[in-house]
Amino acid sequence: MVTDASPRHAPPVATGGTRQAILKAARRRFTHGEFAEVGLREIAQDSGVSAALIVKYFGSKENLFAEAVSFETEATALLDRDTEHLGEHLVRTLLDLHDHAESDPFLRAVMAACRPNGTHFAETFQQHFAEPLAARLAGQDVPLRTAMICAHLTGLGAVRRAVKLPGVTALTADEIVAAFGPLLQALITPCP
Repeated sequence: MVTDASPRHAPPVATGGTRQAILKAARRRFTHGEFAEVGLREIAQDSGVSAALIVKYFGSKENLFAEAVSFETEATALLDRDTEHLGEHLVRTLLDLHDHAESDPFLRAVMAACRPNGTHFAETFQQHFAEPLAARLAGQDVPLRTAMICAHLTGLGAVRRAVKLPGVTALTADEIVAAFGPLLQALITPCP
């Protein structure tokens, strides 16, 4: 007799691709729609899985929403560098998120802030990115410099992914990093 050693009610371990597809679809739906109007069936259809599988992975729509709007993983990746090299790292990591994860936490925060459930997005963004960034900055005008860094990164995402301005889209990732990295670094570690 063969027995199953795994607990019957434990959620399955999602493969990276499946989990990311579900989160990507959920982010898109929750960013553009109200929580009450977003259905698991639509997210399932967008991600190529069943609604039942989403429930097995995340437990509920509320849990999926909480994970989809979290900026923790992206913020950790964005801030994972010493302050002296953070400007270029922020730009390169954002470009990697654009190109490989098809994600932009800055644009997601802006678009979601206009929605009825946008307050949660804004609070999550502040908690996981803006506040930790501000805590790393020394000197004067930390709140202003933090806002300016966020504005530069949001603008870069907008002109590269949404508006698709040729001045940016024609550049390689290295050229974008070379152009924007020093601008951000000047805000991160300003001259005395």
